[in-house]
Amino acid sequence: MQGWYEFRTLIEAKCDKYGRDFRVISRWEPTSQICSECGFRWGKLDLKIREIACLNCGAHHDRDENAAKNIVQVGMGYRHDFKQTQREGKTACGTSR
Repeated sequence: MQGWYEFRTLIEAKCDKYGRDFRVISRWEPTSQICSECGFRWGKLDLKIREIACLNCGAHHDRDENAAKNIVQVGMGYRHDFKQTQREGKTACGTSR
């Protein structure tokens, strides 16, 4: 766990140095369970499922790319953690605006 803490500290320092925002989102945020296009939640998927078509809007997603888009949206405040918004976990680093 200390390795992760050190990595996070280094990323925070780099974000400060280059004028970037460093945001922490909950590690329990279901980023791979939600459509990044319409927000429909399809629930847990087996890890061997790498692509999915949204049942609501029909968008096709690569699992990892969909999760990355959701992490950015949550980090920027466009989506909210369903359980608790103040827990810490995953990180997203974006430009300051």
